[in-house]
Amino acid sequence: ADDNTLLILKVIEDSFEAEGGNQHPALCHLYCHLCELSPFPEKALPAADTLRTLMPSCGHLVHMPSHIDAWVGQWKEGMDANIAAVVADDKYVEQSGNDSQFYKFYRMHNHHFVVWCAMHDGQYEVAMKFARKMEATLPAGDKDSGVQFMLAGIIPMGAVFLESYLSMPWHVMVRFGKWDDIIAEPIKEDKTVFATTVCTQHYARGVAFASKGMVAEAEAEQALFKEAIKNPALAGRMQHNNKTYCPPEEGPSLLEVSSAILDGEVEYRKQFLAKEKGDAADFKVAFDHLRRAVQLSLDLAYNEPWGQMQPVRHILGALLLEQGEIAEAEAVYRADIKLWKDNMWGVLGLKNTLEAKGGVEDEVKAMADLFAERSKRADIVPSKTCFCAQNSIKEDKCCKN
Repeated sequence: ADDNTLLILKVIEDSFEAEGGNQHPALCHLYCHLCELSPFPEKALPAADTLRTLMPSCGHLVHMPSHIDAWVGQWKEGMDANIAAVVADDKYVEQSGNDSQFYKFYRMHNHHFVVWCAMHDGQYEVAMKFARKMEATLPAGDKDSGVQFMLAGIIPMGAVFLESYLSMPWHVMVRFGKWDDIIAEPIKEDKTVFATTVCTQHYARGVAFASKGMVAEAEAEQALFKEAIKNPALAGRMQHNNKTYCPPEEGPSLLEVSSAILDGEVEYRKQFLAKEKGDAADFKVAFDHLRRAVQLSLDLAYNEPWGQMQPVRHILGALLLEQGEIAEAEAVYRADIKLWKDNMWGVLGLKNTLEAKGGVEDEVKAMADLFAERSKRADIVPSKTCFCAQNSIKEDKCCKN
């Protein structure tokens, strides 16, 4: 941190010592932002806890604790904070009639955060409920309303910044391996209005077909995806702090991560099927695509929720382990649970890897116990960290209500 950042830290912490300072909404708000990407996000937990109930009708402040929850592994708390924020926002819109484009940014941010935390917590139903709610809040509309109206307006920034949130159901379905649902999901055709969403649906469909072993269909979606990212309407489209797409030489973008994942998934399935038939198989290219996707996802602009909804290490680790690459898989999962502290998926991956490695029974037990604790709220409990891996559903607790 530079000197100015440290000075701000000192000013706020000194202000907390004044009478009532630690209950001041602005100080608590700013302190959460100050600490969220610091080496010590947990220092802001008291401020975050204060904001949870301090001003319950102010959606943004109710949401703010999740910026700390996300970095300390409190996925349920982060999810609950944002659900409460969505309720507060909905009440405000109902009572005030203010549903402006600017306010929609805040509303979608809270919905987005619910989805992200629920995905980390294994809660498919919650994640999909709020992803669908985002769709309902951002209808396609016509010349007088909705996304089309925003694009046609004098200031089309609403659609430029908001359209990408319509892709959330696709990301939820990929995270939870809902391959048949993805294939059955109605697709959007208007590439001018839904530029990001059209790309995302081809990405999701490609991953679904690849995971089902339908390589020809996956390659067809891969080709449609590659064509869709050439769409001029993508220029300037954003999801919070990240570009949805730009040429790779111009920097990182969300759809460049998707592209690398899709390339890896399709190539992996080709080699997997060849190996199953007893033919020669080489997974190097597939894993190189996924390693690149990991790095691309880490290079995205800082954001909460993170721009890449499903941590790519969960994909890479599962497929490495499936092919017996135990040492690299272990390193992948250790890095994952260090970044996204003790998340259910990363803990599961490390447990599985240590079991395959052998000779570390105490750590296996510790990870098994932690996974049991972390997955207790999940309505879909996996046995592997990506549903693209085979036998990825935990049979004894799948899809419980």
